[in-house]
Amino acid sequence: MKSSTIIKIIYNDLMGSDPCEEEVKRLNEVLKSSVNPSNKQPDKLFYYSKSADKPVGKGANELVANPVDYAELNKIGDWRRILSNFCAIPNGFTYDGHTFKTVEHAFQSKKIGLVDQQKAFTFTLESNTILSRGGGQMARGFGRKLVVLSKDKLKEWGRIKTQVMKDIMVARFMQDDVGRDVLLKTNSAQLHHIRPRQKSIRMIELECARAKVVELLSTK
Repeated sequence: MKSSTIIKIIYNDLMGSDPCEEEVKRLNEVLKSSVNPSNKQPDKLFYYSKSADKPVGKGANELVANPVDYAELNKIGDWRRILSNFCAIPNGFTYDGHTFKTVEHAFQSKKIGLVDQQKAFTFTLESNTILSRGGGQMARGFGRKLVVLSKDKLKEWGRIKTQVMKDIMVARFMQDDVGRDVLLKTNSAQLHHIRPRQKSIRMIELECARAKVVELLSTK
């Protein structure tokens, strides 16, 4: 069975609900087998919106068995920043019928849309608001204070937000050539978001989005 077929099967298993650690581990093992069969421990890459432009393996806490596997990734300047949800996409990307500057804009718009579609629209580039043209940090800030979700809406958002993030990431990386190139060149590495003096978070959604992008490209 081709690796792309296996990836597709496992991806379909994962995307139905929040993937548990064992399922993601299984996915990474399949991806890894086509890149670096001798690597017994998963590579770990760390990124955030203000990451320094260092070679793979030289970032804080990074674990990479064979840096040569990432030679092409190292050729892309500030590749870590490009992985961030705050990364501005040239000309934006389309999700759910609207265009957004960053993943964060789309994510916050979807959340606010649960209670106020008019305010949700202000995150879209079609609205031409200062917010829509601002950075991802601005989008996150306004997303936390523009509306207050009721207890029921918070529960609803809690149920869907992981899938929403995956869908937004897939939309972004399928339309953003540079971003997609960076994501695919991370191979099978675990992807962790980290900020100075804060505990890192493994970005399962981004790893699942990577698998979905691989699947979509394999069917073209």
